[in-house]
Formats: sequence, C-alpha cells, structure tokens
Amino acid sequence: MKPDTKFDKPGKSPFMDMDLIPKYADEEGEKNDHGIRIDPTQVQNLGLKTEKVIKGQLNYSQTIPANVSFNEYQFVIVQARSDGFVEKVYPLTIGDKVKKGTPLIDITIPEWVEAQSEYLLLSSTNGSATQLKGVLERLRLAGMPENDIQRLRSSRSIQTRFTITAPIDGVITAFDLRTGMNISKDKVVAQIQGMDPVWISAAVPESIAYLLKNTSQFEISVPAYPDKTFNVEKWTLLPGVDQTTRTLQVRLQVSNKDEQLKPGMNAYLKVNTRSQDMLLIPSQAVIDTGSEQRVITVDKDGRFVPKIIKVLHESQQQAGIGAGLSEGDSVVVSGLFLIDSEANITGALERMRHAENVASAHSGH
Repeated sequence: MKPDTKFDKPGKSPFMDMDLIPKYADEEGEKNDHGIRIDPTQVQNLGLKTEKVIKGQLNYSQTIPANVSFNEYQFVIVQARSDGFVEKVYPLTIGDKVKKGTPLIDITIPEWVEAQSEYLLLSSTNGSATQLKGVLERLRLAGMPENDIQRLRSSRSIQTRFTITAPIDGVITAFDLRTGMNISKDKVVAQIQGMDPVWISAAVPESIAYLLKNTSQFEISVPAYPDKTFNVEKWTLLPGVDQTTRTLQVRLQVSNKDEQLKPGMNAYLKVNTRSQDMLLIPSQAVIDTGSEQRVITVDKDGRFVPKIIKVLHESQQQAGIGAGLSEGDSVVVSGLFLIDSEANITGALERMRHAENVASAHSGH
C-alpha cells in the first residue's frame, strides 16, 4: 500500500494488520527487468486466468433511440397561381389523408376565362399555330390545370369554374380556405406531405461510422408494433457531427405502404456490423488508467509482464487492439489488478517504459 516506504527488518505493517513482505536483492537483477514472478501456489489461490490474443472481427451491436418523420422529398405546396374566388371548399382539414386527384377547392379565375376567350377567338379567325400555342402556355404558367387546358382544346367552350386537386397521395398539413373567400396568386391552397416512404433518424457514435456499409446492417422496431418488421429501402449518413455528443445523424428511408408508421413516433434502430480483421482480447483484460491502457501478459518463462496497448474499439465484452500485442500472446483476464499493483511496486512497468523510450531514441538516429 506504501511502495515508497521500506523497512530493514520483518514484522507487522504500521499501516494495517498484515505481515511485511520481504524483497531480496536478487529480485532486482537483469533477469526480472521485464516482468515479475509470482509463486505458482499463489497464482492458483488467486484464481488467475489467461486467454490468448486472437485475430478476428469485432462484432458491433447496439440499439439506438430513433424517431419517425415525414419524407421531405414528398412535400408539395398547392397554389392557384392567379387571383380569383373560392366557389367551394371540399370537406377536408389538416390531418386528413388524400389520394392523388382528390378535389380540394373549386375556384373562378377571371384571368383564365379571359385567356380562354382569346384562344377560341384565334381558333375561329385562323390564328397561327404559334399564337395558339402561346395562349395555351400562358394558361399553364398562370396555373390552369392541364386537364382543363385539354378540355378547352377538345370542347371549344369556355370554362368558368375549376377544381384544384391533390397532386400526390399524402396527408394535409395546411388548409385554411373557406367558401366565398378571395384568393390571391401567392395564397397557399394546401400543403400535402407524402406518407410512403417515411424517414427514420437516429444519432450513431462517430467511432462506428466507417463500419456502416449497407441496409442489411439496420433493423427497425417500433414500440407500437413490437411484432412487425420494417423494410429499410436506403440510408444516408448526414454531414456534420454533434460536437457535444460526438454522434452523426443516420437517416433511413423505410417503406410505409400501410401507413402504420406515423411521423413523431418513437422507434429503435439496431445496428449490427463487423469490423475488419484485428487483434481481439477480452475487455476485462484491459487496465485503463485514464492516461494509458495496458494489459498483463505472460511470457514463455512464466513471468507476468505489463504492456502498454492501444484499444481501437470495444463491443460485446471484446476489445480490438491496434498496437502493443501480437497474435498468440497470453493476457491475464482475472486477478490482473493484483499483478498490476505488484508490477508497479517492483518497478517492472517503469523499467518497461524506460526500455521503450531508449528503443525509440535509437530508432530515431
């Protein structure tokens, strides 16, 4: 407990009721410069266990909170694009689901009526094809629906009332017109948001970003439907890192044909992936001091040798090692703190650091 305090004779420790342990001069010889020896009986009593360093892939599996949101690629704003009057509002409101072609409002647009009259007049007075085409293009730019333009060409009659319809399947997220209102060309008739597919977003640790390769690595679950699985169609890793949490946003596009997934729902993203081949040891073999990471190895002569290592990743009680060990090395996985303390007391770890520093200095010349 007090490695810097030494006594010249045996007896009881003044710090606790324990016998002092003798240390002999020959224990500090060259033979022990890179490790310590422990009596085999004591090793057995301590239940020390070792495992071999192996080479393999680190399996990474983690469940991360996620949330469901609208697919922003399926968002439309419906406008009349010309001044007019609202003749009828169909019984719809925010939150209603609509199909493509569902009527939203009936309107009268004087500008459209005037352009139709010009088109029919040119048609009856042998106007040129360019003139007729120009009038039709003006109607399109003014917002007149294509179906009504084609009806004008075929029926040769003026239409005064037009129906604005939903351009996509989805949910109405804005709709506040009333029958009898004036409507300006920049007034929003409705906002419609598609529901299939939806997006599911989650924050993943930046340290595993390089492991994400394809959609098969992702599993989606939703508390509302615990027995249902959802098909991930595509995914993307958004640019930018949250500097507080050190996470990246991953966005998954998920099929939602039955529209069970509702924007705002909680979801869970399970990430299953594997690293490239690397050296693996049990996580409990790693001693992390805050300033360095190390393990206790057993050499061919049975000495316990502390080694400084570099841990790349940890998952499922395994640690991936980037430096400090070789395949086949034996590392202590239980009782290692007792050995580590002994290594520090006898100075084995400090001698090892000194040897590494000397080697580094020579390699630099």
